[in-house]
Amino acid sequence: MRLSQRIQRVEPSATLAITAKAKALKAQGVDVIGFGAGEPDFDTPESICQAAKQAIDEGKTRYLPASGLPALREAVAKDYARRGRQVTADQVVITVGGKQALYNATQVLFDPGDRALIPAPCWVSYPAQLLLAGAEAQLMGTTVDEGYKLQPDKLDQALSESGARGLILCSPSNPTGTTYTAEELAALGEVLKGYPEVIVFFDAMYDRVYYKGEFAPDLVAAAPHLEDRVLTFNGFSKTYSMTGWRLGYCLGPKEVIKAMGKLQGQSTSNATSIVQYAALEALKLDDSVLARRRDAFRRRRDLIVEKLNAIDGVSCPTPAGAFYVFPDFSSYLSANGGRFEDDLELTEFLLDEARVAVVPGSAFGFAGGLRLSYAMSDDEISKGVDRIADALA
Repeated sequence: MRLSQRIQRVEPSATLAITAKAKALKAQGVDVIGFGAGEPDFDTPESICQAAKQAIDEGKTRYLPASGLPALREAVAKDYARRGRQVTADQVVITVGGKQALYNATQVLFDPGDRALIPAPCWVSYPAQLLLAGAEAQLMGTTVDEGYKLQPDKLDQALSESGARGLILCSPSNPTGTTYTAEELAALGEVLKGYPEVIVFFDAMYDRVYYKGEFAPDLVAAAPHLEDRVLTFNGFSKTYSMTGWRLGYCLGPKEVIKAMGKLQGQSTSNATSIVQYAALEALKLDDSVLARRRDAFRRRRDLIVEKLNAIDGVSCPTPAGAFYVFPDFSSYLSANGGRFEDDLELTEFLLDEARVAVVPGSAFGFAGGLRLSYAMSDDEISKGVDRIADALA
């Protein structure tokens, strides 16, 4: 059969591909340390699992409204009050993971020829999802010295020159862990005042994996004047270790949320019913459980940053959120006198020679960097980074 042109233009997810290759080697008995997966290594809390089992026992397995269980939409809205936002249930749509929320929003808001600005490094699926809507992604480079943060003057210049209709921000960031302060978000909001037609996607999937407080700063809380044109994306995967449960959500203007629900009604319909009932329990989880997990991630972050910065020629900023680091390995590329043609060749070398799986920065729009997830034990982190150092030496 002839495949559509749009699907032929989409590249497979690099993060999933690296993780699959590492798992295949492990299945063959090869001792591989995988820094590729963006997945907490903690189990889903028992109370959430019990809520799902109870939902099954009580027969809560039938269709729900396409936009989500009304009680869950209300619970999400109330939860966002803790971030300084006043949101109503009809401003929330529940989706099959955060990825579907982003996909649906892209489909209902962008037309062929539209353009969206994305600071790079950026998550691999943003450009692909825009492409599937017929729109175009324009990456804006950041630097290690800037902490991979978009600067207001660069945003102003890009918006004035590009005629872009959208901007996608992720904080805390996948792949860098970069997290904007409330003051930095407010400064970007001041720039956006001059471009009232620009839609903003704010991906906050890691907002509770934040090392300077309970919640990472929220864009609308920092810049309330943007409320009518910001879509905020979040979910249960990272905070509650529910990656395989596939449950996310989007908050935004009512008419956009309604349109996303209409699209979902013609695609997946409702997200799995028992998972939505389990999510109600997740939102009741004691904050101390999340605090303990956050403390473990903080310890691992400090360990991996210290060890990576000890490698000759490597620079690794300390992230304020998520569970990724994005060290700069560009000194090892041929353009800078190194032995590797590009970061893909470097990652292949590290997998073949060091038995360490990492994701090349070019997959995130930033050639020369590598993404490493530290959602693993301290021992694995130490052994993995030591392998990298030894192989490069």
